[in-house]
Amino acid sequence: MKTLALTNNEWDLYVDDFGNLAIKDNNDRLAQDVASSVRVWLGECPFDTERGVDYGSPDTNRDELKLQINEQAGLVEGVNESMVVFDEFKDRTLKTTIYVTNENGEQVIVGE
Repeated sequence: MKTLALTNNEWDLYVDDFGNLAIKDNNDRLAQDVASSVRVWLGECPFDTERGVDYGSPDTNRDELKLQINEQAGLVEGVNESMVVFDEFKDRTLKTTIYVTNENGEQVIVGE
């Protein structure tokens, strides 16, 4: 499976040196797709309003938030399991690392 590559800073489509849309596959694709999946706020997808993480709820505890992030990571094709670690929560910004195990048993690190 392949996906369009996104830029690291703006999270926009990445164009290579020849002006072509860049593609990611294998574990690079898996990492990017997991990162995209967990960035979705609950209700943000117009055709699947049940998808997403409830980042806007101030009463959500950390364990519930980790559960929701793991659920969203698990929706990505190729993810066998995932584990979320909160690295930092400062100035309303949550930084996480997600350790994903793919279908082949390889570990992929997302957000390090």
